[in-house]
Amino acid sequence: MLIIEKSLRELRDNLQSMTEVVADMLELVKNSLEQEKINELEVVFKQDKHLDQLEKSLDRQCMELLALINPHASDLRFVFSVIKVNVDLERMGDECKNVAREMKGHSDKVPPEMKELARLVYETGQNTFKALATMDSKWAKNLILDDDNIDKLEYEILQKYPQIGISFTAKALERIADHATNICESIIYAVEGIDVRHENTIRQRMTK
Repeated sequence: MLIIEKSLRELRDNLQSMTEVVADMLELVKNSLEQEKINELEVVFKQDKHLDQLEKSLDRQCMELLALINPHASDLRFVFSVIKVNVDLERMGDECKNVAREMKGHSDKVPPEMKELARLVYETGQNTFKALATMDSKWAKNLILDDDNIDKLEYEILQKYPQIGISFTAKALERIADHATNICESIIYAVEGIDVRHENTIRQRMTK
């Protein structure tokens, strides 16, 4: 049991380290778009390589932990959730890289709606990581419900700005929020043992 507890503690610590890298990437994306300092997005590519290594390490750690004898059901749910969260964190990093790639050749002003979208996505990421650190399933449910605002703003940008770079950037930002939603769903599963991968299910549970 002591081995399992130690391994779970190390897993939580390493998961926190990974979320911190993604949080830094999201902050860089937000600040670069808001301040129209597109060249600073180059750092995202280096951060993404580091994130890829962390993903592999966390995957390996999860597999080793699952091989231990008789973990509790709640521990198993946590480890399975970390496996899923690990994938979503890595993909959030990939989408940050996509933002950097799309905006690299963009010489025009960054639309104010894009700055607002970047801010909303950054805040969603920050709140999701806080909910993950505390395994707060109630907060995670509320964050899932808030995703509608990001979807609406992304749609407005796609309708208003036909430029490929702008539309692809908006899509990448929206996908970051989608992965944050996936992480919230994993939090709920780990804590409550219920599958809420559909918005209607979330809304029904929140109104009970």
